[in-house]
Amino acid sequence: MTIDAYLVQLERLLPRKGRRRALAEVREHLRDAAARLRAAGIAPAEAEIVATGEFGAVADVASRLGRELAIRGTRLAALLALGAVAFFVFPLYVIPENTLSPATWFVKPDDILALQRTAIGFWLAAGALAAASAILAWTRFARLTSFALTCTALALTGSIAASVALVVRWLSYTGDTPNFALAAPFALACLGTCTATAWWALSSRSRLSLAD
Repeated sequence: MTIDAYLVQLERLLPRKGRRRALAEVREHLRDAAARLRAAGIAPAEAEIVATGEFGAVADVASRLGRELAIRGTRLAALLALGAVAFFVFPLYVIPENTLSPATWFVKPDDILALQRTAIGFWLAAGALAAASAILAWTRFARLTSFALTCTALALTGSIAASVALVVRWLSYTGDTPNFALAAPFALACLGTCTATAWWALSSRSRLSLAD
């Protein structure tokens, strides 16, 4: 089989994510192998057939490369989710701390305290889950990364919901008008990243192997 024909068949079997890079690496490897064979005196056409034959059956190579791409993608997804959860400290605390009106009470109301603890609790849970996903992605249990990332996105959703309720309740005490223009884009960006990484890892789950 010629190199071009081999790559055409391989492209059909590879997942879209990372396919271009994988094909480029295979193409370079096959061309180098064919060049060495030609230098050894083998005819150009025959050199390509030998090079593709030695590289392996298309289905086997596609399975191996698909797994490698799934591992890369899952690990990257876990790291992105961990970064998004860490960045969530800005819409959760930094921005509200510097934009909300000063408190009008001497003793913090119970509902405000409960909402604060809920928002922080969900955020800490999201952080723990994101950290767990990052650890799992580098182990033989990488298939579980998608579950951990899905739970991360759900926990972050809970933190956002509690934070919105907290801000609304806080402003009901101060009499100001809610303004989510600063924090909302950052919070949604963090949640969107976590959701996307969960979907990314889930779509790669079937190609991951539990073997070492």
